[in-house]
Amino acid sequence: MKRLLGVGLLSLGLLAQARGQAGTAEQPDLPIADAPRRTWGLSVDWLPLLASGYHFSLERSLGGPGGRQTVVLTPQVYRGPVGELTSDRHEGSADRVRGFGLAAQHRFYLGSSPIPLAGTYLAYGLAYQHFRLDFQAPSWQPELAADGLTYYQYSFRNQTETIDRYGATLVLGHQVETPGSPFFLDVFLGLGLRQATSRTTVPTSQFANTSSDYGHAGAYLPMGFRLGLHL
Repeated sequence: MKRLLGVGLLSLGLLAQARGQAGTAEQPDLPIADAPRRTWGLSVDWLPLLASGYHFSLERSLGGPGGRQTVVLTPQVYRGPVGELTSDRHEGSADRVRGFGLAAQHRFYLGSSPIPLAGTYLAYGLAYQHFRLDFQAPSWQPELAADGLTYYQYSFRNQTETIDRYGATLVLGHQVETPGSPFFLDVFLGLGLRQATSRTTVPTSQFANTSSDYGHAGAYLPMGFRLGLHL
């Protein structure tokens, strides 16, 4: 995760440097009248891939082109193996996650800029996520024996855990376009708080051990980097 975030920050620095060089070679700033009239942004967040998650964000400018406030909706889909970077509870490809979610965010871009949907921003948001985890763990279960009696057997069995999680975040980010194109990089870091409820076939929750786990509740650091396209 740290490696991916480092790649995002390095990319942000290179893009900012390229933008500065392009502005010096051509012109410092575009006049407001000649700025791109973009009001939509489509992007993909790369860090959730570590948790078999796919986050697709749709950003919409409020107040038309040039507006410095936006709304961001992020549908989420989870499907795949549980990895060691996400959870302490994993058994290769045996433990798997399926789920969905939705996050909504209100952004305030700071200062003025001739380029819409770009610059440093402050944002707050809400999110909901639903997970179903399929895994194997030992447990006691009644089994009918050959003599017609029922005995309790302790052994590895297929288990499930269902998690519903709600959260709120406050983040600071920076969004920058590549020079001369509508493609952009969005890097963000913030503070978050979330609550979770769990239903499982074993006595205790198996997926709430680390801050990146599916059933984690409490304070955490929302972070990531998105690559996208402005329309």
